[in-house]
Amino acid sequence: MKTASLRWLYPLFIFSVFIFFVPTQTLLLETIRIGSVKPDLGLIMAYLIGLGWGRNRGLFWGLLFGGFQDFFSIGSIGPHFFFKGIIGFGTGLLETFFLYFSLQAHAIVVFLISLLHDLLGEILFHGASGSLMGVSYTMLGRALYNSSIVIAILFLVLKQSRLEEFLIERGPR
Repeated sequence: MKTASLRWLYPLFIFSVFIFFVPTQTLLLETIRIGSVKPDLGLIMAYLIGLGWGRNRGLFWGLLFGGFQDFFSIGSIGPHFFFKGIIGFGTGLLETFFLYFSLQAHAIVVFLISLLHDLLGEILFHGASGSLMGVSYTMLGRALYNSSIVIAILFLVLKQSRLEEFLIERGPR
């Protein structure tokens, strides 16, 4: 019964992403920078969608968010598309395992995923011989920022809507 009542959320979510993702990532998140660090909304959403809706939707939305970020950025097309797709698919693949994580464990996982994502992107764009020391502080800051946002969203969703029981009862998709 709960599944039928939440079905309307998916089309609303799809519409919202097409309208708000790029302006939010490029304009709104610029205003909430801490230092020179802004969160990676595509990574956050790929993780949460994979966790909540499974590997197929996690892959689809991860590829979509990464594609948007690649298309609207100055860099080359492909890395964000590939990395966000893997994040969404991997989280969705392990969703039944991840669902039992505590909020602190989710924070650690997102922190490590974000660090790996940024490190691989930096190596891909500038090579391993580049100056990673200066960039590493930005990577650490972004990883902290991303994990904080994921924890806040998970806390609000799981505690406010009592969705925790619903997610655990559904099992793998």
